[in-house]
Amino acid sequence: MTIDNIYGAARARGLVSSHRQFSRDYLGRAPNYAADTGLSRCSVATLLNLYRRLGEARQADLQAEAFSLLLAAEDHDRGIAAARP
Repeated sequence: MTIDNIYGAARARGLVSSHRQFSRDYLGRAPNYAADTGLSRCSVATLLNLYRRLGEARQADLQAEAFSLLLAAEDHDRGIAAARP
C-alpha cells in the first residue's frame, strides 16, 4: 500500500474530504503539503505524524500500513547515508 492508498482509504471512510485536510490533520503539515510535495515524497517525520494520527483515530489497519512505509523510508535513508563518505 502507498500513502496515496492510505489517503484514498481515509477519504472513503469519511476521515478526510480533501488532500488539504489530509495534509493538515493526518500529516501534520500545511494544507498545501500534499499538492506541493506529492504524497509519494513524504519525509520520515511526516510519515511518523501519519502513523501517530492514524493510531489516535483508531485506524489500526491504516496505521500498520503507515508503519510499513515508515520502516521502508528509514531503510532507504540508511542506505543513502551509508553511501556518503
